[in-house]
Amino acid sequence: MSFIQRVDSAVPLGYTTPPFPSLYWPLPAGATQSFYLYRPDDIFRFTVYWTLLLVGGIHFITALWACIVQWRNWKLIWVALPVFSIVGGVEALVAGAIVGGL
Repeated sequence: MSFIQRVDSAVPLGYTTPPFPSLYWPLPAGATQSFYLYRPDDIFRFTVYWTLLLVGGIHFITALWACIVQWRNWKLIWVALPVFSIVGGVEALVAGAIVGGL
Protein backbone atom coordinates (compact mmCIF):
# COMPACT_ATOMS: atom_id res chain seq x y z
CA MET A 1 0.00 0.00 0.00
CA SER A 2 1.46 3.38 -0.99
CA PHE A 3 1.68 6.47 1.18
CA ILE A 4 -0.95 8.32 -0.87
CA GLN A 5 -3.47 5.51 -0.47
CA ARG A 6 -2.89 5.33 3.28
CA VAL A 7 -3.32 9.08 3.75
CA ASP A 8 -6.30 9.28 1.42
CA SER A 9 -8.05 6.36 3.11
CA ALA A 10 -8.05 8.20 6.46
CA VAL A 11 -10.46 10.86 5.16
CA PRO A 12 -13.51 11.12 7.42
CA LEU A 13 -16.97 10.71 5.95
CA GLY A 14 -18.45 13.98 4.75
CA TYR A 15 -15.04 15.64 4.43
CA THR A 16 -14.84 18.75 2.27
CA THR A 17 -11.71 20.74 1.55
CA PRO A 18 -11.50 23.76 3.88
CA PRO A 19 -11.74 27.18 2.25
CA PHE A 20 -8.59 29.07 1.37
CA PRO A 21 -6.76 31.07 2.90
CA SER A 22 -6.66 29.55 6.35
CA LEU A 23 -6.96 26.30 8.19
CA TYR A 24 -7.17 28.08 11.52
CA TRP A 25 -8.52 31.56 12.12
CA PRO A 26 -7.92 32.81 15.69
CA LEU A 27 -10.52 35.60 15.67
CA PRO A 28 -12.92 35.79 17.46
CA ALA A 29 -11.22 34.06 20.36
CA GLY A 30 -14.24 32.11 21.61
CA ALA A 31 -15.32 30.61 18.30
CA THR A 32 -12.17 28.98 16.98
CA GLN A 33 -12.48 25.93 14.78
CA SER A 34 -9.56 24.09 13.24
CA PHE A 35 -9.70 22.48 9.81
CA TYR A 36 -7.44 19.71 8.59
CA LEU A 37 -6.21 18.64 5.18
CA TYR A 38 -6.38 14.93 4.40
CA ARG A 39 -5.91 14.61 0.65
CA PRO A 40 -2.37 14.95 -0.77
CA ASP A 41 -3.50 17.22 -3.60
CA ASP A 42 -5.13 19.60 -1.09
CA ILE A 43 -1.93 19.71 0.97
CA PHE A 44 0.14 20.34 -2.15
CA ARG A 45 -2.15 23.12 -3.43
CA PHE A 46 -2.40 24.84 -0.02
CA THR A 47 1.40 24.82 0.42
CA VAL A 48 2.10 26.13 -3.08
CA TYR A 49 -0.46 28.95 -2.77
CA TRP A 50 0.85 30.16 0.58
CA THR A 51 4.48 29.93 -0.53
CA LEU A 52 3.65 31.94 -3.66
CA LEU A 53 1.90 34.59 -1.60
CA LEU A 54 4.60 34.95 1.03
CA VAL A 55 7.83 34.54 -0.96
CA GLY A 56 6.48 36.31 -4.05
CA GLY A 57 5.17 39.13 -1.88
CA ILE A 58 8.50 39.61 -0.14
CA HIS A 59 10.31 39.72 -3.49
CA PHE A 60 7.81 42.26 -4.81
CA ILE A 61 8.19 44.49 -1.73
CA THR A 62 11.98 44.26 -1.98
CA ALA A 63 11.90 45.25 -5.65
CA LEU A 64 9.56 48.14 -4.89
CA TRP A 65 11.94 49.33 -2.18
CA ALA A 66 14.87 49.12 -4.62
CA CYS A 67 12.91 51.26 -7.09
CA ILE A 68 12.13 53.84 -4.41
CA VAL A 69 15.73 54.03 -3.18
CA GLN A 70 17.23 54.26 -6.68
CA TRP A 71 14.69 56.69 -8.16
CA ARG A 72 17.46 58.83 -9.67
CA ASN A 73 18.44 55.93 -11.90
CA TRP A 74 14.91 55.54 -13.29
CA LYS A 75 16.03 54.45 -16.77
CA LEU A 76 17.43 51.17 -15.44
CA ILE A 77 15.84 50.51 -12.04
CA TRP A 78 12.32 49.84 -13.38
CA VAL A 79 13.64 46.47 -14.60
CA ALA A 80 14.08 45.37 -10.96
CA LEU A 81 10.35 45.10 -10.29
CA PRO A 82 9.44 42.51 -12.96
CA VAL A 83 12.74 40.63 -12.60
CA PHE A 84 12.46 40.31 -8.80
CA SER A 85 8.79 39.37 -9.08
CA ILE A 86 9.45 36.64 -11.65
CA VAL A 87 12.45 35.26 -9.75
CA GLY A 88 10.44 35.26 -6.51
CA GLY A 89 7.51 33.52 -8.18
CA VAL A 90 9.73 30.79 -9.62
CA GLU A 91 11.51 30.29 -6.28
CA ALA A 92 8.18 30.10 -4.46
CA LEU A 93 6.73 27.66 -6.99
CA VAL A 94 9.71 25.32 -6.72
CA ALA A 95 9.92 25.55 -2.91
CA GLY A 96 6.16 25.12 -2.44
CA ALA A 97 6.08 22.15 -4.80
CA ILE A 98 8.95 20.44 -2.99
CA VAL A 99 7.59 21.06 0.51
CA GLY A 100 3.96 20.33 -0.44
CA GLY A 101 4.93 17.16 -2.25
CA LEU A 102 6.83 15.64 0.67
